[in-house]
Amino acid sequence: MRVRILYVLVILIALNIVNAFNYHGAAMAPNTLTGWVVTIDTPMVFHSSDGGHNWVNQSFPDPLSYFDVFALNSQKAWIAGNLGFIHYTPNGGQTWYLQRMGLSKWTSRIFFINDTIGWAACGSAIIGKTIMGNDTIYQMDLWKQINLTNPPFSSDSCDIYGIHFIDENKGWFCAGRYPENDSEYVKGQGYIAKTIDGGGNALTWQLQKRDTVHDFFDIKFIDSLTGFVVGGNDRTNNGIVMKTLNGGQNWQMVTIPTQTKILRAIEIVGNRHLWAVGRNGSVIHSTDGGNNWTWQTCGVDTTLFDIDFADTLNGLIAGNGYVLYTHNGGATWTITNVYGIEEQSKISSTSESRILIQAAPNPFYSQTIIKIPNWNPSENILQIFNVTGNMIKTLKLSQSSVVWNGKDMNNKYVPAGVYYARVKSRKNSATIPIILTK
Repeated sequence: MRVRILYVLVILIALNIVNAFNYHGAAMAPNTLTGWVVTIDTPMVFHSSDGGHNWVNQSFPDPLSYFDVFALNSQKAWIAGNLGFIHYTPNGGQTWYLQRMGLSKWTSRIFFINDTIGWAACGSAIIGKTIMGNDTIYQMDLWKQINLTNPPFSSDSCDIYGIHFIDENKGWFCAGRYPENDSEYVKGQGYIAKTIDGGGNALTWQLQKRDTVHDFFDIKFIDSLTGFVVGGNDRTNNGIVMKTLNGGQNWQMVTIPTQTKILRAIEIVGNRHLWAVGRNGSVIHSTDGGNNWTWQTCGVDTTLFDIDFADTLNGLIAGNGYVLYTHNGGATWTITNVYGIEEQSKISSTSESRILIQAAPNPFYSQTIIKIPNWNPSENILQIFNVTGNMIKTLKLSQSSVVWNGKDMNNKYVPAGVYYARVKSRKNSATIPIILTK
């Protein structure tokens, strides 16, 4: 019985590690290769200084989890999460300072126009605002909580997800309701609202659109007139992009690839390049200011929650179980492992063959056969890593399969747990988890 319990625990742990974390927020500092990702199911913060190739864990003791991260530059960034907790770093994440707690049930999006003035989308018809965003001393009044009026903003339906300002005064928010299997909310709960006085007064937020078909999850503006909102239809799972050319007075739906599912985030670089991401690995891109959109293949079929670009080439995506990066504007997205295994696979928007890798039995007790069905003689090394990213064994491939008996380079048995088998070619690589039981 104890062996069976251990076996089940190992599998559960492995599933957690295989799926890694639910990465919910991603940010890149403008015109740098500095980036962060945060997780929604654990209080984890990861930092990259090379555009997503390698990651450093910057997590600190905190009982909560994070929804979003915003980077003003390579040194100043903010993270926000459950129960309205907001932290700030002035030094690239070496130190994180608590700025606020208790804004709302969660803070789903955070945005700064400079290092002092910022806003937070807090769900339940609540917005947070600060004019002291670079303060490192905790004060309850560092962030002001703005409870919007009802009508028109009902806290039962107006879960604010996206917020964006083009200067210190003009800004917009969008709202929806993510049903999470709650049939009561499988209907449109979309709101779009605007302020012209900085958003610090609840009465100055004016409703521009109320949608009973779609939910809205993110909003961005290029200037005072041109803006975009993304979301989708809970009944059909279809994604939408809507565009305004008059500051939000009128919104028109834009044609997007038919396979696009509900979109959770949008990013704009300059006034021509736009990206949006969402369910089922949806990544779409526009190079003409949002008039025409094309599909970008990312290689995963999961919900992608956030996307951010440092410039037109370098970007990050945070998703359920995955972090992806690109250095060519999304023509190629690479799945990265924040624990230090260099990269799992590289998927191009154009057709490119992928390495296949399998293991059986898995989990295994004494040995497992690792197979590479489309093995190429140039791919003659298979590496075994532990969960911390340290390579513990290399195996030479003389054919399309190889046996691993659970031993390391010193021919000693390794402890039970989760390991990663990785094979790499000149163009791409593949990694799978292997569970060793004892």
